[in-house]
Amino acid sequence: MGMAASQARYLGLTARKTNVEYEGQQINQARTALANQSANTFNDLLALEVPTAPSTQDYTELKYTYTDGTEAEEISSMTELQNDPDGYNYLVTHFHFADIYRGVQNKLANPQVVQDDVSTKDVISRDDIDTVEQPTYTVNGYNVTTYDPANANQKNNFDQLVAQYPDMDPNDMMTYTDADGSMHFVSRTELEGTGDIKDRYVQTGTASEATVQRANITTAGTPGNETYTVNGFNVNDYDAADPVQKAAYDRLAAQYPDMSEADAKTYTDADGNLHFVSETELQGAGDIKDRYIDPNTDTIVDGTATRGDIVTTEPTGNLTYTVNGNQVSKYDPTNLEQKKVYDKLVEDYPSMSKNIDDLGCYTDEDGRIHFTSLSGLADDTAGDLTDYYVESGVPTYVGNCKLEKYDPADPELKTAYEQILKDWPDSNIALADPEDIYTWEWQGETRFACAQDLTSSAISGPDQSLPTENQDKLTYYVAKNVQEKIERTEKAMVDLDEQGRPQTIRYQDSSVTYYLNTETETDQDAYQDAMNQYNYDMQVYEKAIQDINARTERIQQEDRTLELRLRQLDTEQEALQTEMEAVKKVIDKNIESTFKTFE
Repeated sequence: MGMAASQARYLGLTARKTNVEYEGQQINQARTALANQSANTFNDLLALEVPTAPSTQDYTELKYTYTDGTEAEEISSMTELQNDPDGYNYLVTHFHFADIYRGVQNKLANPQVVQDDVSTKDVISRDDIDTVEQPTYTVNGYNVTTYDPANANQKNNFDQLVAQYPDMDPNDMMTYTDADGSMHFVSRTELEGTGDIKDRYVQTGTASEATVQRANITTAGTPGNETYTVNGFNVNDYDAADPVQKAAYDRLAAQYPDMSEADAKTYTDADGNLHFVSETELQGAGDIKDRYIDPNTDTIVDGTATRGDIVTTEPTGNLTYTVNGNQVSKYDPTNLEQKKVYDKLVEDYPSMSKNIDDLGCYTDEDGRIHFTSLSGLADDTAGDLTDYYVESGVPTYVGNCKLEKYDPADPELKTAYEQILKDWPDSNIALADPEDIYTWEWQGETRFACAQDLTSSAISGPDQSLPTENQDKLTYYVAKNVQEKIERTEKAMVDLDEQGRPQTIRYQDSSVTYYLNTETETDQDAYQDAMNQYNYDMQVYEKAIQDINARTERIQQEDRTLELRLRQLDTEQEALQTEMEAVKKVIDKNIESTFKTFE
C-alpha cells in the first residue's frame, strides 16, 4: 500500500471512529432519558392507592321502632336535654310513612292530541230568553224586514251598496223587495224619524239611490203605543184644541193641581160625560183616579176606576226573540253557513230534521251558529230549551284514548279534580273553566287536562300535514295516593338500660308509654352502591397497574435495544482501533523506507 493510500485509509478510519463515538454518546443520552421515564413510572406506581372493599358494618345502624296502634313509628334522632323545666330528658324526632291523596303533575311526550268539529247538545235557560218588539214598517206598500248578513243574497247586495255609500251601517239596515224583484235597503233610524228617507238598491249591477216620501211609509206596533179602555169605553189623548175638553180640563185642574196636560187622557161614557184619567196611572198596576163634571149638578166628581175595569191592548209589532242577547231568526236552508252546521248536527242528532220549519238560528259572541225551537221560544210554559251547535277545534283524542268532558256530577271525578286544584292552584287547569276540563283513561288511571294545554300541544306539530306528529309535551294531572314521610319532633321521657340503650319512651303530649324495639338495619342499597364503586375503583386501579407495567416493559425493551447497539458500537470501535494501529504501522514503515537514507 502506498503512502498516499495509507494516509487516506487512516483518515477514513479516524472519521468512522469519531462517528461511532458520537453515536455512542447519543445512545447514552437516550438511555438516561429512559431512566428518567422509568423513575416517573415508579413514582406513579407509588402514588396509586389500593381500593378497600366496603364493610357491611359501615352501613349498619341501630334502629328504634314502636307501634302507636295505627302507624309503625321509627325514631330518627334523639338529642339529650339538660335541665328541662318539664322533666323531659330527650328531644326526639320520629316519623312514619303514610299514603296521602295528592294531585300529581306529569308531562306526556308527543301526546298526539287530535282536534275535530263536535256536535253539541246544550240547554237554554228560560231566563236567558228575551223578547224584542219593534215597529213594523211598509215602504211603498212592501213589508220591511231586518237586514240579515247571513243571507248570501242580502250580503252581496249590501256589499255592492256600501262600497258606493260608506255611511250605511249594517246594524241599522232594513230591506224590502219590490214588485220587480229588486232588493232595497233603508235605514231603521230614518224609518223611526219623521222625514223622507233614502232608499238604496242595485239595478243592473249599479248602486242607485232614491228618496221615499214619508207619506209612502206606514208604521204599526210601535212599543209604548198601548191602547186602553175604561169600563168598556175607549181612552184617547187629551186634545187641548177642543174647546169642550179644554174648558173641562181647566176647571178640573183648578180643583186638582196634580193633573197635567201631558199626562191627561179622556174617554166619554154612555151618558156623554167627559172623563179624565192619568196615562201614568193607566200604565201602573192599581186603581186609578177618574174625574169628570156631572152635567146634572154641574159639580166635580172625583171618582175611582178599578184595575178590573181597565183593559190594556199591546201594540202588534214585529216580535222577535233573543238568547243571551243574540237575535233569533228562522233557519234558512239557502244560507250556506247555516246549512253546513245543520247538516253536521243532523248526522249526530237526526231528530232535528223532523220539524225543520220550527228551527230558529242565532249566532253567539264567538261566531258559532246555534239551533233551537221557535215554538219553544214562543211558549213561556215550555221551560228550558234544547240548544244545538257545532264546536270547532275541540280536543277529541290523546293518542288512542278518547277524551270526555269533565263531569262534576261524578263524585270520584269531582274529588280528584278538587284535589288537583288544591295542589296546583296557579296552573292552567286551576285557572280554566270546569267546562274546559277533559278526562281520559290510561291503564286504569284517570287523567285530567285543560283545553288550553291540549290545544297548545295539538297545534305545536312542526309539520301541519302530519299534525299529530312531534307535538310538544302535554301537561296532564292525576290524583292518587302518594307515600309521604310524616315527621314530628317533640320532647320525651326516655328510659335507658345498663348499656345506655333506650327501652321505653313517653312523649310530652301523651300519657302512653311505648316499648321500643331495637333492630340492626343494613342499608343494602347504600352497601351495594359502595360495592359497585369499589369494583369500579378496582378496575381503574388494575388498569393503572397494567398501564404502568406496559410503559415499564416498553422502556426496558427500548433500553435493551440501545444497550445492544452500544455493544455493537464498542465492538466496532475496537475493530477500528486495531485497524488504525495497523495502518499507522504501515505509514510509519513507508515513511521510514522513503526518507531514511542510512541504516
